[in-house]
Amino acid sequence: MGDVIGGPSILPQELVAEILCKLPVKSLLRFTSVCKTWLSMIRNDLHFAVKHYLTQTTSSSHVLDDVDYMFDSTRMASYYKPCLYSFTTAKTFRYLYRFECVPDMTINVSNSCHGVICFSLMSRSQALLCNPSIQEAVLLPPSPNKGQPALGFDHISNDYKVVTINCKNICLMNVYSVRQGYWRNLHVSASLQCVSELNDYGVSNANGRMCNWLFSKKLESTRTKAIGLLSFDMVEEVLKELPMPECRIHKIHEHNLLSSSRWQACISCLPDTWDVKSKFVDVWVLKGSGTINRSEDWMWNKVFAVKFPGHDPMWPSNFWMNDKELFVDVGRRDDEQVFHYDLDSQQLRRTGRKGSIGGWKRGYAGSLVSMKHLMLPEHGSKHGESEGEGEDTKLDDSGGFIFRVVGRKGVWWFHSFEPV
Repeated sequence: MGDVIGGPSILPQELVAEILCKLPVKSLLRFTSVCKTWLSMIRNDLHFAVKHYLTQTTSSSHVLDDVDYMFDSTRMASYYKPCLYSFTTAKTFRYLYRFECVPDMTINVSNSCHGVICFSLMSRSQALLCNPSIQEAVLLPPSPNKGQPALGFDHISNDYKVVTINCKNICLMNVYSVRQGYWRNLHVSASLQCVSELNDYGVSNANGRMCNWLFSKKLESTRTKAIGLLSFDMVEEVLKELPMPECRIHKIHEHNLLSSSRWQACISCLPDTWDVKSKFVDVWVLKGSGTINRSEDWMWNKVFAVKFPGHDPMWPSNFWMNDKELFVDVGRRDDEQVFHYDLDSQQLRRTGRKGSIGGWKRGYAGSLVSMKHLMLPEHGSKHGESEGEGEDTKLDDSGGFIFRVVGRKGVWWFHSFEPV
């Protein structure tokens, strides 16, 4: 490590990295001016960035101690615009900023991995990877199959990959490697051609290695549809249908995928009706030492069941990153509340009032992970850090657009993209 006060550092590099991993992102970004070694480690070292993210999001016994961001979406004008809210000591959610494109287009959050958010620009068949903590945005080339994108992490090659699945007629799949910089076609087993549609966007599991989807599949014998689980391994690049948990002890169910850092898959199960005296949420996790090609070594376990008395609708948001707390939304009149269930104490506690914040709920934590530093200069992707603050530039009629982050006091930062 470089010197700070005129002489070499007394502490070994490994110990310095361990200490810095315990500090928040904002502090580390300020420390990049300490010396060149710190600058390189904080901004360019992917191993350090991933380790820092995992330390921040999994070491605490209670995620609210370290991670105070709730990810949500709210309807503004005629478009859905994803927003970030922070959890305050007053047990309310404070608006931080929103993400949007100019001119207006629908921008959806597909998923996030290691603090990098994967946005879907469906009208352009493109994925945009954004790390708001370091003010970075990367626009990928259009997907060949125009399907839904999902971001994951290949820990063997230290590479982030985006996969797209399109099941409109036949099941098509493509993968984009951020390091390699191009799309590839992937073989899809004939047994998966029964997939009629994906029910939601992909969910990241097992530290980003697994990406899972719930899907509807056709049953030829009864001409009906059933719910199935698709799982993609970012390392082996294999797509496979996995068995659903044996949770059909109740007549009507609704299944939701939950994010998790440890487990290969995580599913919540709850009644799809509110005319019951006691609501419940059962949470199942898929554990195993096998790879996706040896899924027979995996097995589902029900980790807990939450019961909530009363007649208010309830549904799970998702696990926070430490896998020890489940956030549950409860509708009470016109004022929606958020509760969290602590797996250690097995208690359901009120987290705060969510008010009029609508849409889906996801956990989010900032990170130092940079897509730009993984990419080669000749990549077809468009990338760059913040082009400015305050008012953004004007667009011409060439078909380009501006991606911007808007806070309480106006535009925080933005990046303009040229037409494809």
